[in-house]
Amino acid sequence: MSTAHTEIRDLCRRALSGHRRQSVRETLSRLGDSALADLPRDVYGEGAAMQALERDVAALLGKPAAVFMPKGVIAQQAALRVWTDRSGLKTVGLHPKCHIDLDERSAYERLHGLQAVRLGSDHQPFGRAELDAAAEEFGAVTVELPLRRAGFKLPEWDELVAISDWCRAQGVPLHFDGARLWEAQPHYDRPLAEIAGLADSTYVSFYKGLGGLGGSILAGPTDFIAAARVWQGRHGGTLWTAFPFVISAAEGLKRYLPRMPAYRERARGLAAVLAQLPGIRAVPAPPQTNAFQLYLPASAKALDAAHLAQARDSGVWLFGRFAETMLPDLTMAEINIGDAAEDLSDGEIADLVGKLVAMARSR
Repeated sequence: MSTAHTEIRDLCRRALSGHRRQSVRETLSRLGDSALADLPRDVYGEGAAMQALERDVAALLGKPAAVFMPKGVIAQQAALRVWTDRSGLKTVGLHPKCHIDLDERSAYERLHGLQAVRLGSDHQPFGRAELDAAAEEFGAVTVELPLRRAGFKLPEWDELVAISDWCRAQGVPLHFDGARLWEAQPHYDRPLAEIAGLADSTYVSFYKGLGGLGGSILAGPTDFIAAARVWQGRHGGTLWTAFPFVISAAEGLKRYLPRMPAYRERARGLAAVLAQLPGIRAVPAPPQTNAFQLYLPASAKALDAAHLAQARDSGVWLFGRFAETMLPDLTMAEINIGDAAEDLSDGEIADLVGKLVAMARSR
């Protein structure tokens, strides 16, 4: 965000996406109120609260072991490196719009010498058919749940099972990029352990739907996690102490994880309301998780300027960013439902979005 965006965002009292913002002082006070704050701080990954978090998440995901890492990028790189070293193959099957390929600055290629085999079409998750059609030997396959850049889309359960069965039949390690696995679980309506059980390893994030300060967990077999810890250290991912992240992660699991089904239902209802506005499309329809893309009939530049003006006047921050599409007068924005949206009705949101588009089109 630019300075102007940040200043106006900070002045807004309400927001559409994510969770309600707190000041640094409020955040520190909330962490200090946690029972975990009475425990000794962790040191280089060793500490009662840290190990409790690792055990709890491993149990949620049905995995024998887990390790806390400060960044998901480190967790993903460690997972892919361990699996491909074991398989002896440098090829990784992944979607062309997955986070690993688009948002990690080619770390898997530049740091580990891995080679991507891109599977599936641009806007849909890949399935077993694409694995067969690739005619490649894979060192590992990774599936992002949900696929954010394609509209927070998920493969349906039977397709996900088919991918898992294919990988196991071929002896290929399967890794789930579950940065938003908490948010995906209500769509499958199955225990997290059953979903994660389809993969050999799973990564989950704490700062998205769970509202934590940062950090992640990589979970899998005990020997796999031991090897991943080595790569964590090689990536500089072992902090002197991470207790604020650990406390916020544990509190987020307790506070926000039970609310994910309600957030998904709110997203589905809101998407249907917004889709009634002229020229506006919600993708996917209906949303599969608590998040979806909204396509607006105006240019990104005009929408951004109008959004700043509207936010200054209304005190409501609707969108984080506007992304251009192939069509010059069609722009994509994301909506991600958390507790912040509880301060706005669907009707109020629709009114603000309608006025935003009208303002942008008049510029």
